[in-house]
Amino acid sequence: MVAENSSADKSLILPSDLVAEAGRKIFAGQVRRMRRQEVGSRTGEDIESVHRMRVAIRRMRSLLKLIPDYYQAGTVSKLERGLRDIARALGGIRDLDVLILDLENYATTLPPDQQAHIQAVIDRLDRRRRNRRDRLNALFDSKSYATFLRQLRRFGKTPGKGARRIKRRSAPQQLRHVLPLLLHQRMAQVKAYDVVLPSSDINDLHELRVEFKQLRYAVEFFQPVLGSSAGRFLQSVRTMQDFLGRINDISVFMESVSRLKKLRPAEAAALENYRAALKAEQDRLRDQFDELWTRFNNRATQRLFSDSLLVLR
Repeated sequence: MVAENSSADKSLILPSDLVAEAGRKIFAGQVRRMRRQEVGSRTGEDIESVHRMRVAIRRMRSLLKLIPDYYQAGTVSKLERGLRDIARALGGIRDLDVLILDLENYATTLPPDQQAHIQAVIDRLDRRRRNRRDRLNALFDSKSYATFLRQLRRFGKTPGKGARRIKRRSAPQQLRHVLPLLLHQRMAQVKAYDVVLPSSDINDLHELRVEFKQLRYAVEFFQPVLGSSAGRFLQSVRTMQDFLGRINDISVFMESVSRLKKLRPAEAAALENYRAALKAEQDRLRDQFDELWTRFNNRATQRLFSDSLLVLR
Protein backbone atom coordinates (compact mmCIF):
# COMPACT_ATOMS: atom_id res chain seq x y z
CA MET A 1 0.00 0.00 0.00
CA VAL A 2 1.36 3.41 -0.98
CA ALA A 3 1.21 6.33 1.42
CA GLU A 4 -1.33 8.94 0.44
CA ASN A 5 0.76 11.98 1.34
CA SER A 6 1.73 13.90 -1.78
CA SER A 7 5.21 15.31 -2.31
CA ALA A 8 3.67 18.77 -2.59
CA ASP A 9 2.33 18.50 0.95
CA LYS A 10 5.55 16.98 2.27
CA SER A 11 7.84 19.74 0.97
CA LEU A 12 6.17 22.32 3.20
CA ILE A 13 7.33 20.80 6.49
CA LEU A 14 10.65 21.79 8.05
CA PRO A 15 12.35 20.58 11.27
CA SER A 16 12.48 24.18 12.50
CA ASP A 17 8.72 24.69 12.10
CA LEU A 18 6.70 25.35 15.21
CA VAL A 19 4.71 22.20 15.95
CA ALA A 20 1.38 24.05 15.57
CA GLU A 21 2.37 25.39 12.16
CA ALA A 22 3.76 22.08 10.89
CA GLY A 23 0.49 20.48 11.96
CA ARG A 24 -1.46 23.20 10.17
CA LYS A 25 0.38 22.49 6.90
CA ILE A 26 -0.39 18.78 7.19
CA PHE A 27 -4.00 19.52 8.11
CA ALA A 28 -4.44 21.81 5.09
CA GLY A 29 -3.16 19.06 2.79
CA GLN A 30 -5.70 16.62 4.18
CA VAL A 31 -8.51 19.17 3.74
CA ARG A 32 -7.58 19.44 0.05
CA ARG A 33 -7.51 15.65 -0.23
CA MET A 34 -10.91 15.39 1.42
CA ARG A 35 -12.47 17.94 -0.91
CA ARG A 36 -11.13 16.17 -4.02
CA GLN A 37 -13.15 13.08 -3.10
CA GLU A 38 -16.47 14.81 -2.50
CA VAL A 39 -17.88 14.45 -6.02
CA GLY A 40 -17.03 10.75 -6.18
CA SER A 41 -18.51 10.20 -2.74
CA ARG A 42 -21.74 11.84 -3.88
CA THR A 43 -22.20 9.63 -6.92
CA GLY A 44 -20.75 6.33 -5.68
CA GLU A 45 -19.33 5.59 -9.13
CA ASP A 46 -15.98 4.74 -7.52
CA ILE A 47 -16.30 3.23 -4.06
CA GLU A 48 -12.73 4.29 -3.33
CA SER A 49 -13.83 7.94 -3.24
CA VAL A 50 -15.70 7.40 0.02
CA HIS A 51 -12.74 5.45 1.36
CA ARG A 52 -10.21 8.15 0.45
CA MET A 53 -12.41 10.92 1.84
CA ARG A 54 -12.86 8.99 5.06
CA VAL A 55 -9.11 8.37 5.36
CA ALA A 56 -8.36 12.09 4.94
CA ILE A 57 -10.79 12.83 7.77
CA ARG A 58 -9.27 10.10 9.92
CA ARG A 59 -5.85 11.61 9.37
CA MET A 60 -7.04 15.05 10.44
CA ARG A 61 -8.60 13.63 13.58
CA SER A 62 -5.46 11.61 14.30
CA LEU A 63 -3.31 14.72 13.90
CA LEU A 64 -5.46 16.66 16.36
CA LYS A 65 -5.09 13.80 18.86
CA LEU A 66 -1.32 13.72 18.34
CA ILE A 67 -0.62 17.41 19.02
CA PRO A 68 -3.66 18.83 20.87
CA ASP A 69 -1.49 20.72 23.37
CA TYR A 70 -0.37 23.13 20.65
CA TYR A 71 -3.88 24.36 19.82
CA GLN A 72 -6.63 26.00 21.82
CA ALA A 73 -8.98 23.44 23.32
CA GLY A 74 -12.03 25.12 21.78
CA THR A 75 -10.49 24.96 18.31
CA VAL A 76 -9.68 21.25 18.63
CA SER A 77 -13.15 20.48 19.97
CA LYS A 78 -14.94 22.35 17.18
CA LEU A 79 -12.88 20.74 14.42
CA GLU A 80 -13.24 17.28 15.96
CA ARG A 81 -17.03 17.53 16.19
CA GLY A 82 -17.43 18.55 12.57
CA LEU A 83 -15.02 15.89 11.29
CA ARG A 84 -16.70 13.21 13.41
CA ASP A 85 -20.13 13.95 11.91
CA ILE A 86 -18.83 13.67 8.35
CA ALA A 87 -16.89 10.51 9.21
CA ARG A 88 -20.03 8.86 10.56
CA ALA A 89 -21.98 9.60 7.39
CA LEU A 90 -19.17 8.21 5.24
CA GLY A 91 -18.59 5.23 7.53
CA GLY A 92 -22.08 3.82 7.07
CA ILE A 93 -21.54 3.76 3.31
CA ARG A 94 -17.99 2.43 3.48
CA ASP A 95 -19.02 -0.47 5.73
CA LEU A 96 -21.60 -1.50 3.13
CA ASP A 97 -19.13 -0.99 0.27
CA VAL A 98 -16.63 -3.45 1.70
CA LEU A 99 -19.29 -5.95 2.79
CA ILE A 100 -20.92 -5.96 -0.65
CA LEU A 101 -17.54 -6.33 -2.35
CA ASP A 102 -16.62 -9.24 -0.10
CA LEU A 103 -19.97 -10.94 -0.76
CA GLU A 104 -19.48 -10.46 -4.51
CA ASN A 105 -16.04 -12.08 -4.31
CA TYR A 106 -17.43 -14.94 -2.22
CA ALA A 107 -20.27 -15.49 -4.70
CA THR A 108 -17.78 -16.17 -7.50
CA THR A 109 -16.71 -19.31 -5.64
CA LEU A 110 -20.25 -20.73 -5.58
CA PRO A 111 -22.42 -22.60 -8.11
CA PRO A 112 -24.97 -20.43 -9.98
CA ASP A 113 -27.99 -21.36 -7.84
CA GLN A 114 -26.21 -20.33 -4.63
CA GLN A 115 -24.88 -17.20 -6.27
CA ALA A 116 -28.49 -16.08 -6.79
CA HIS A 117 -29.17 -16.30 -3.05
CA ILE A 118 -26.11 -14.18 -2.25
CA GLN A 119 -27.10 -11.71 -4.97
CA ALA A 120 -30.51 -11.27 -3.35
CA VAL A 121 -28.77 -10.24 -0.13
CA ILE A 122 -26.45 -7.90 -2.05
CA ASP A 123 -29.46 -6.23 -3.67
CA ARG A 124 -30.96 -5.58 -0.25
CA LEU A 125 -27.69 -4.14 1.06
CA ASP A 126 -27.36 -1.97 -2.04
CA ARG A 127 -30.77 -0.41 -1.38
CA ARG A 128 -29.63 0.36 2.15
CA ARG A 129 -26.44 1.90 0.74
CA ARG A 130 -28.43 4.15 -1.62
CA ASN A 131 -30.47 5.41 1.32
CA ARG A 132 -27.34 6.23 3.25
CA ARG A 133 -25.86 8.01 0.25
CA ASP A 134 -28.99 10.16 0.04
CA ARG A 135 -28.39 11.18 3.66
CA LEU A 136 -24.73 11.87 2.91
CA ASN A 137 -25.67 14.12 0.00
CA ALA A 138 -28.15 15.95 2.19
CA LEU A 139 -25.28 16.61 4.58
CA PHE A 140 -23.07 17.85 1.73
CA ASP A 141 -25.85 20.21 0.61
CA SER A 142 -26.49 21.62 4.09
CA LYS A 143 -25.53 25.10 5.28
CA SER A 144 -23.76 23.59 8.29
CA TYR A 145 -21.43 21.62 5.98
CA ALA A 146 -20.62 24.73 3.94
CA THR A 147 -19.91 26.64 7.15
CA PHE A 148 -17.67 23.88 8.46
CA LEU A 149 -15.69 23.76 5.21
CA ARG A 150 -14.97 27.48 5.58
CA GLN A 151 -13.76 26.83 9.11
CA LEU A 152 -11.46 24.04 7.89
CA ARG A 153 -9.99 26.24 5.16
CA ARG A 154 -9.44 29.19 7.51
CA PHE A 155 -7.72 26.99 10.05
CA GLY A 156 -5.48 25.44 7.39
CA LYS A 157 -4.54 28.70 5.67
CA THR A 158 -4.13 31.13 8.57
CA PRO A 159 -0.81 30.96 10.46
CA GLY A 160 -1.34 31.23 14.19
CA LYS A 161 -5.10 30.65 14.05
CA GLY A 162 -6.24 28.50 16.95
CA ALA A 163 -2.66 28.02 18.17
CA ARG A 164 -2.10 27.99 21.92
CA ARG A 165 0.03 30.84 23.22
CA ILE A 166 3.44 29.68 24.37
CA LYS A 167 4.22 31.18 27.76
CA ARG A 168 7.92 30.34 27.99
CA ARG A 169 10.34 31.00 25.15
CA SER A 170 12.39 28.00 26.30
CA ALA A 171 9.43 25.61 26.04
CA PRO A 172 9.96 22.94 23.34
CA GLN A 173 7.99 24.14 20.34
CA GLN A 174 9.98 23.33 17.21
CA LEU A 175 9.27 20.09 15.40
CA ARG A 176 12.84 18.86 15.73
CA HIS A 177 12.63 19.08 19.52
CA VAL A 178 9.15 17.64 20.03
CA LEU A 179 8.75 15.01 17.34
CA PRO A 180 11.00 12.27 18.81
CA LEU A 181 8.91 12.16 21.98
CA LEU A 182 5.61 12.19 20.07
CA LEU A 183 6.65 9.29 17.86
CA HIS A 184 8.13 7.28 20.73
CA GLN A 185 4.84 7.67 22.57
CA ARG A 186 2.97 6.31 19.56
CA MET A 187 5.44 3.43 19.29
CA ALA A 188 5.04 2.69 23.02
CA GLN A 189 1.27 2.34 22.57
CA VAL A 190 1.95 -0.41 20.02
CA LYS A 191 4.80 -2.18 21.81
CA ALA A 192 2.83 -2.37 25.05
CA TYR A 193 0.75 -5.11 23.44
CA ASP A 194 3.61 -7.59 23.75
CA VAL A 195 2.31 -8.39 27.26
CA VAL A 196 -1.24 -8.90 25.93
CA LEU A 197 -0.76 -10.82 22.70
CA PRO A 198 0.03 -14.32 24.06
CA SER A 199 -3.59 -14.55 25.27
CA SER A 200 -5.19 -11.91 23.05
CA ASP A 201 -8.70 -12.10 21.67
CA ILE A 202 -10.27 -10.44 18.64
CA ASN A 203 -11.06 -7.30 20.62
CA ASP A 204 -7.38 -6.95 21.60
CA LEU A 205 -6.35 -7.27 17.98
CA HIS A 206 -8.89 -4.64 16.97
CA GLU A 207 -7.43 -2.22 19.52
CA LEU A 208 -3.91 -3.01 18.32
CA ARG A 209 -4.98 -2.32 14.74
CA VAL A 210 -6.11 1.16 15.82
CA GLU A 211 -2.76 1.78 17.53
CA PHE A 212 -0.87 0.68 14.41
CA LYS A 213 -3.00 3.06 12.37
CA GLN A 214 -2.19 5.96 14.69
CA LEU A 215 1.52 5.10 14.54
CA ARG A 216 1.44 4.88 10.76
CA TYR A 217 -0.29 8.23 10.37
CA ALA A 218 2.11 9.92 12.78
CA VAL A 219 5.20 8.68 10.93
CA GLU A 220 3.70 9.47 7.52
CA PHE A 221 2.78 13.00 8.60
CA PHE A 222 6.37 13.83 9.43
CA GLN A 223 8.26 11.50 7.11
CA PRO A 224 9.75 14.47 5.16
CA VAL A 225 11.86 15.46 8.18
CA LEU A 226 12.79 11.90 9.18
CA GLY A 227 15.66 9.74 7.98
CA SER A 228 15.40 7.44 4.98
CA SER A 229 14.83 4.37 7.18
CA ALA A 230 11.34 5.72 7.97
CA GLY A 231 10.12 4.41 4.62
CA ARG A 232 11.18 0.85 5.35
CA PHE A 233 9.77 1.06 8.84
CA LEU A 234 6.42 2.20 7.42
CA GLN A 235 6.32 -0.85 5.16
CA SER A 236 6.36 -3.04 8.27
CA VAL A 237 3.66 -0.95 9.94
CA ARG A 238 1.40 -1.10 6.88
CA THR A 239 1.84 -4.88 6.68
CA MET A 240 0.67 -5.21 10.27
CA GLN A 241 -2.22 -2.79 9.81
CA ASP A 242 -3.45 -4.52 6.65
CA PHE A 243 -3.26 -7.96 8.27
CA LEU A 244 -5.13 -6.81 11.36
CA GLY A 245 -7.54 -4.90 9.14
CA ARG A 246 -8.65 -8.08 7.42
CA ILE A 247 -9.21 -9.79 10.77
CA ASN A 248 -11.32 -6.85 11.88
CA ASP A 249 -13.24 -6.70 8.59
CA ILE A 250 -14.21 -10.33 9.04
CA SER A 251 -15.62 -9.60 12.51
CA VAL A 252 -17.61 -6.67 11.12
CA PHE A 253 -18.91 -8.75 8.18
CA MET A 254 -20.05 -11.60 10.44
CA GLU A 255 -21.84 -9.22 12.77
CA SER A 256 -23.46 -7.33 9.89
CA VAL A 257 -24.93 -10.40 8.20
CA SER A 258 -26.11 -11.82 11.53
CA ARG A 259 -28.30 -8.72 11.97
CA LEU A 260 -30.12 -9.16 8.66
CA LYS A 261 -33.78 -10.01 9.20
CA LYS A 262 -36.62 -11.53 7.17
CA LEU A 263 -34.36 -13.69 5.05
CA ARG A 264 -35.68 -16.50 2.88
CA PRO A 265 -34.48 -19.92 4.08
CA ALA A 266 -32.15 -20.32 1.10
CA GLU A 267 -30.65 -16.85 1.70
CA ALA A 268 -30.16 -17.58 5.40
CA ALA A 269 -28.42 -20.86 4.56
CA ALA A 270 -26.15 -19.16 2.02
CA LEU A 271 -25.19 -16.50 4.57
CA GLU A 272 -24.52 -19.13 7.22
CA ASN A 273 -22.06 -20.79 4.83
CA TYR A 274 -20.49 -17.37 4.20
CA ARG A 275 -20.10 -16.79 7.95
CA ALA A 276 -18.51 -20.20 8.36
CA ALA A 277 -16.01 -19.43 5.59
CA LEU A 278 -15.19 -16.09 7.22
CA LYS A 279 -14.67 -17.70 10.62
CA ALA A 280 -12.31 -20.29 9.14
CA GLU A 281 -10.29 -17.53 7.45
CA GLN A 282 -10.16 -15.48 10.65
CA ASP A 283 -8.90 -18.50 12.63
CA ARG A 284 -6.14 -19.06 10.06
CA LEU A 285 -5.09 -15.41 10.22
CA ARG A 286 -5.08 -15.44 14.00
CA ASP A 287 -2.78 -18.46 13.96
CA GLN A 288 -0.38 -16.60 11.64
CA PHE A 289 -0.38 -13.35 13.58
CA ASP A 290 2.09 -14.23 16.35
CA GLU A 291 4.85 -14.88 13.82
CA LEU A 292 4.08 -11.61 12.06
CA TRP A 293 4.21 -9.73 15.37
CA THR A 294 7.58 -11.30 16.22
CA ARG A 295 9.02 -10.04 12.92
CA PHE A 296 7.73 -6.53 13.58
CA ASN A 297 8.94 -6.50 17.17
CA ASN A 298 12.50 -7.61 16.39
CA ARG A 299 15.57 -5.41 16.76
CA ALA A 300 16.05 -4.82 13.05
CA THR A 301 12.61 -3.29 12.59
CA GLN A 302 12.86 -1.27 15.78
CA ARG A 303 16.26 0.04 14.68
CA LEU A 304 14.70 1.38 11.48
CA PHE A 305 12.37 3.43 13.64
CA SER A 306 15.14 4.71 15.91
CA ASP A 307 17.47 5.53 13.02
CA SER A 308 14.78 7.60 11.31
CA LEU A 309 14.81 10.01 14.27
CA LEU A 310 18.56 10.61 14.34
CA VAL A 311 18.39 13.37 11.72
CA LEU A 312 16.34 15.54 14.09
CA ARG A 313 18.92 17.75 15.83
